[in-house]
Amino acid sequence: MTHYIQHPTQLWVSDQATLEAKMIAYLQKKLCSNHGCTICITCTQISSKDHPWVIWTTPERSYTLEQIDEIIAQSAFQLDDHEQRFFILPQAERLTEQCSNRLLKTIEEPFPGYNFFFLTSRSQALPITIQSRCVVTRLKATTNFEIYKELLQPFLSLQFSHPVNFIKQLENLDIKEQETKELLDDLYEHWADKLKEAIKNQDPHAHVIEKLIIILQNALHNPPMTGGAKIFWKNLYIHAHHGTKI
Repeated sequence: MTHYIQHPTQLWVSDQATLEAKMIAYLQKKLCSNHGCTICITCTQISSKDHPWVIWTTPERSYTLEQIDEIIAQSAFQLDDHEQRFFILPQAERLTEQCSNRLLKTIEEPFPGYNFFFLTSRSQALPITIQSRCVVTRLKATTNFEIYKELLQPFLSLQFSHPVNFIKQLENLDIKEQETKELLDDLYEHWADKLKEAIKNQDPHAHVIEKLIIILQNALHNPPMTGGAKIFWKNLYIHAHHGTKI
């Protein structure tokens, strides 16, 4: 995909969760002085969609002409050599013909430094006028387990020695209750398989895995309340840390 990145107008196709995760990761690598460390101010701003050089435009039912006019106005001036601006349009299939036509000239001949990313799960629903002006990249769908693998690392390695880093990562994510339930299921299945192997191989650490599985079972029976996913993960980290000490 890297050789396409220089093109200022791009169409990325995948499921919504994958597109957002890949877009944020790409922007962090592009704008972070540490090539996407995920924890600096720049990366934090990007993940929370507050970075001043990244403009996310989200439709309600469909994009409006007012939203398109705002994009046109914000990309109407030349930038300094080191400056960049990124306009992200998720659910791009919601662009109407009228909105698309108004945007065409802007995305055809943008000033250097301006970049336009159209994100969609249904590229065939996008106006052909937009499709024809984009470099198209199809991204492999990513599971929640893959998306949050960095956050889950302590639970996969049983290394709970960096709680501050864990909390920083957690605060930078927009993790929801349903995603939390799916991740708990994945973690439970992962360690249930590991326990079978450990018992078969008479691994002396099998009892540690058993303790973690009990913690995960309790968590599955008491999932987070609405709006409480982050607190839930902090508490789970504490329980896992104390419960798996050898």
